[in-house]
Amino acid sequence: MVNNKKRLYWTLQITGWTAYVLLQIVWYSFSNENGIPLRRITFFIFEGLVCLGITHLFRNYVNQWKWLSLSVPKMMTRVLPTIFILGFVIYFLRVPLSILLNVVNVQRLAFDTRQILLGESFFFFLLFMWSLFYFTYHYIARYNKSLKYEASMIEIELNNLKNQLNPHFIFNALNSIRALVDENPDKSKQAINHLSNILRNSLTFEKKGLTKFDDELKIVKDYLSLESIRFE
Repeated sequence: MVNNKKRLYWTLQITGWTAYVLLQIVWYSFSNENGIPLRRITFFIFEGLVCLGITHLFRNYVNQWKWLSLSVPKMMTRVLPTIFILGFVIYFLRVPLSILLNVVNVQRLAFDTRQILLGESFFFFLLFMWSLFYFTYHYIARYNKSLKYEASMIEIELNNLKNQLNPHFIFNALNSIRALVDENPDKSKQAINHLSNILRNSLTFEKKGLTKFDDELKIVKDYLSLESIRFE
């Protein structure tokens, strides 16, 4: 189960950030008549790897401090400031490679306040969408797990109740049939048939788990017929 979750996580991580890189490349290619140079592709790949690494570290931090167990308001007060800071981290981690590859104006990239805020807002939005998907997935998974737990507890309670009721019901039914054997043999045979149907179907349904409505209705009819014979 844990391995499946890890596999799903890495599949989504790699697929998502690869798609981001490809979209960046396609967008740049269409917006520039001269196409896209190799150094720009390299820059986009590096940017995708940075985003993948930062989100992975963020995930580890979330798990380490158990943010997933917090209520939504408490979780949001921690997540939003964190991804705001991480937006700046991603933005400025791109600067060294930008200088090396000479893909953008470094003066504008690193010192232009408007450019910095625009870039930070963009990466904040990316991280927000990543967080929204990640936390929503885990909250839904936790909710489903709690529902399964509640269902199993209810099933245990019902089984306990059934175990308590069945012996009492059978004991009363057999006593009634015993009294009918001498008084009314025909009705005692009918009662035995109804009781055997109930017991047979009960054993069959316990193995199946789920039963059809028609089958449940047959048990109810047998039970009512048996009770009517008992109280006549």
